[in-house]
Formats: sequence, structure tokens, C-alpha cells
Amino acid sequence: MTEPDLTDAVAPVPLQVGPYRLDVPAASDTADVVAAFHDPDVATWNPAGGGEITAEERAPLWIADRATWTSQHASWVVRDHDGTVIGQVSLHHLDHESGTGEVGYWLTPRGRGRGIGTAVLDAATTYALDTLGLFRIELFHAVENEASCRMALRCGYALEGTTRQSYRYGDGLRHDEHLHAILATDPRPEVRPPA
Repeated sequence: MTEPDLTDAVAPVPLQVGPYRLDVPAASDTADVVAAFHDPDVATWNPAGGGEITAEERAPLWIADRATWTSQHASWVVRDHDGTVIGQVSLHHLDHESGTGEVGYWLTPRGRGRGIGTAVLDAATTYALDTLGLFRIELFHAVENEASCRMALRCGYALEGTTRQSYRYGDGLRHDEHLHAILATDPRPEVRPPA
């Protein structure tokens, strides 16, 4: 991870999604992030969970990187009712001139299967399109990651195609990816806040 360019810093904006808070990661989240990086699904489908350094070494770097917002990047951790980090969602490669960006996310086992991921993705999408005024948001996931595909479709991200061996994931292998995208002019499905 590279040092953030603090000359381009932007004030983070926390969001509320039902009872869950999308918040800036903090050093106090280190143990939760380490545990997430040890989860096999997070480790496989995200570069944050793999690599040549340990989860314990990577977590503080990841937190510092995600806590620093710029005009090209915004990230939130997802906090459960008790404040535990159960996921994250990031907007990155933001290009305000062309009105484009990408979104990525992960959830821990505790956050899965409760509708939280869909609601969090919808909140980040709304922020990107309505608050930042972007026109197109892209979402990539490994073809084998069927849960991500279902979540993207539930949030209105149309499947546009497959990119061949386009990304090296945490397992160290290049995977084909599905490319989904949503436009500001697309109909937006109603996503209920999770309980």
C-alpha cells in the first residue's frame, strides 16, 4: 500500500444503514480487521486478506489507508450493533471529470446472510451517484464469487460481461471477473434497511 497523498484529503462522511453504521476505520478496529483477513472468503476474494505479509501486519496499514479519504477514494467499515466491524465498502478509482468510479466490499461471517451487504452496497452507490454526482459505478468480482454476483444484481448493477484473468486475488491466482455497472439514469431497486 502506498502512502496517501494528504494534499488531496477529503473529510470522511459516516452513513447510517438501518441500525448499522458505516464509519471511518480506527486503530481500535485492528483486532476485528485481523479476524476478517483470516476469514477464508475475505482472504480469497480480496487482496487485503492475502499477500506476502501477515494479516496482523497488514491490518494497521489497511486501516490507515482506508481512513484517509481523497477525491479518488472513500471507504467505510460496517459496524454491527455493538460496534464490531463486520464488513467494509469502498469507492475507488473515482474520476470526477468522467463521472466514473468502482465499488468493492467484503463481509465477515457474522455480517453475511442478514441483508446487510445489499443495504451497505446500496448506501455506497447512493452516496456515489447522488452525493458525489458520479454517472457510472463499476463493480468487479471473480466469476466464482456467486454471492457477490447476486448482491450486485439485487442492487441494480447490470451484468455487462466477463473480463478474462483480469485480477489477481488473495489466493494468488488470476481470475476471470464479471463486470457489473450501474448508471445514474438506471432504475434503482428498492433496498430495505436490514434489521
